[in-house]
Amino acid sequence: MRRLLACLGVATLLSTLAPATASAATVDWHPCDGQPAVDCATVPVPVDWTRPHGPTTPMAVARLKAAKPAQRKGVLMVNPGGPGGSGVSYVEAIAHSARYQALADSFDIVGFDPRGVGASADIRCDSKVLEEPVELVPTTRDQYRNLLAHNDRVAKNCRQLNGPLFDHVDTVSVVRDMDFLREQLGESKISYYGVSYGTQIGQQYLERYGRNLRAIVLDSNMDHSIGAFRYEATAALAFENSFKDFASWCDRTPSCSLHDQDVLALWDNLYAKASAGTLGDITPAGLRDRAFSAMYHPARDWFALADALKQLAAGTVHLAPPSDTEDNSYQAIWCSDWTWPNIDNFSSLSALRATSEAVAPHTHFSDFFSDVTNCLGWTGPLNNPQHALHVRNAPPVLMTNGIHDVATPYEWAQNVVTQIPTARLLTYDGTGHGDYGNSLCARDAINAYLLDLTLPARGTHCAAEWPTTPPAATFAPTNVPKPTH
Repeated sequence: MRRLLACLGVATLLSTLAPATASAATVDWHPCDGQPAVDCATVPVPVDWTRPHGPTTPMAVARLKAAKPAQRKGVLMVNPGGPGGSGVSYVEAIAHSARYQALADSFDIVGFDPRGVGASADIRCDSKVLEEPVELVPTTRDQYRNLLAHNDRVAKNCRQLNGPLFDHVDTVSVVRDMDFLREQLGESKISYYGVSYGTQIGQQYLERYGRNLRAIVLDSNMDHSIGAFRYEATAALAFENSFKDFASWCDRTPSCSLHDQDVLALWDNLYAKASAGTLGDITPAGLRDRAFSAMYHPARDWFALADALKQLAAGTVHLAPPSDTEDNSYQAIWCSDWTWPNIDNFSSLSALRATSEAVAPHTHFSDFFSDVTNCLGWTGPLNNPQHALHVRNAPPVLMTNGIHDVATPYEWAQNVVTQIPTARLLTYDGTGHGDYGNSLCARDAINAYLLDLTLPARGTHCAAEWPTTPPAATFAPTNVPKPTH
């Protein structure tokens, strides 16, 4: 099972350099299927922004209109992460979530599926090619060579099946689409909330179109300026620390099913069995996947993780791999944005593996080790390689990050905040990914900024919030969501 863990023409250039002006809205809205409270639309955008009058590709858009029009503060664009997360589905979920009510009262909340994602011409590739046997953490030179050849075959197959769009799914193209959508909505300025990979979209929009922003929140931050060793070392340590938080929580929480056990010792024993091939059909990667996914939302998933590990230790459950899929938007977008020139042979990859295991003796690897290996040998385009941000003409920026965020390590946010002169970092002193959903304190601070442009004091910390009772429903022990940023 493959692990796939999202023309500067004259008009575009001018919009980068000068404040935008409002124009008449041109989006043709209609009720979304099965979602009467949400409007949907399709906006055509150029496949290749260097040819703005050339062929187009559809961008799926959704809008939840402000519930209290008299206090409307404009458009709030949102992105849930990925790459591969659907902004349309995110808006539909917000429409049914009390947590977002303060924002839904005062903003038209607008989300879009980025190009190559979901209803915006999803990048789909031959499942037979995607599912070829391949080791994403190679331990031999033959496995390494097989990985490079496989990634080459995947890239060629994806280009064949998706045509020219495959070469233009990078985040810079998404950012241009986003500003084009702002124009089509008739807005001179927008507000923005992005989480995880959505922060990379937000950071690069800020860099290119900062003057077109009223406010921007970057929740759980990507750092699109780092190389492979820092990327993997920080990611591996984030998983290790998150899992240690889970073990400590279990030790002090009587309702955790592993409360009376040494969780780290139990985990290490399970991992050793998986590595030796004596844990049934469960591989070390499958075991890590299950734990890694649960680190995103402790309140939702930690009770279920404890139950699953207890059942595993008793030999009464098997962890199923993720469902087969032909979607491959994550790899196509990721490898358009990230490159790892220092990992150019088996020896350097082995050194990266050693670095990861040195900082994470229990969990060994982040699931995002494959963010590096999925791009080795990749022959798709590299349109948007890493760089330090160059931000000018930006409004005040609110950044938030958890100290033990498994998907976007706190160190990344600490680095990014130094690249944005107007940014202020709010720290969540807990575990989990996506502070708006994991911390009531962070949610309130984000709402205050987006609604009233009130920033928290510098150095503000939100206390950790730990699960106390199991949620009404959790994902099943055999259902392992595909981790994304």
